[in-house]
Amino acid sequence: MSNSKKLMLTALAVIFLIGATPLFADLDGIWEGYGEGSCETPAGTIIYPWQTWNGTVDEYGYFSGEWEDSDGNQGTFEGCMASLNPPVCPGVWTWRDDSSLEPIEMGLFQMVFYEVQGTCNGEWWPYSGAQGGTMWGWSIGD
Repeated sequence: MSNSKKLMLTALAVIFLIGATPLFADLDGIWEGYGEGSCETPAGTIIYPWQTWNGTVDEYGYFSGEWEDSDGNQGTFEGCMASLNPPVCPGVWTWRDDSSLEPIEMGLFQMVFYEVQGTCNGEWWPYSGAQGGTMWGWSIGD
């Protein structure tokens, strides 16, 4: 095989390896944190979304997890990274209403990740148009 063909095959192999590398592998793992703010549910309950939360980021940038407040209210969140530098994850968050089998989608959030520091921070908003709140967190590893 000629040197130019070997060089071309090597270059193609490198290109395929780079393409196969997950973009968010550095953020991959478990994250946890706290948040502030409150809003009212459709049932009239005041909840404190993201007061404590934990979740995971997978190697493809999918971020999901659960939140809980000190009154026992709970919910979930999920989103997918929309940019690389910095990694920004928009998504939706829910509240678990005890009278319903399915969580109720309550609003949107956006989390920004800082991989070098192993931290993140963001904002959440209820669909009701109320104020919303903030959250922050850190990576706790795999």
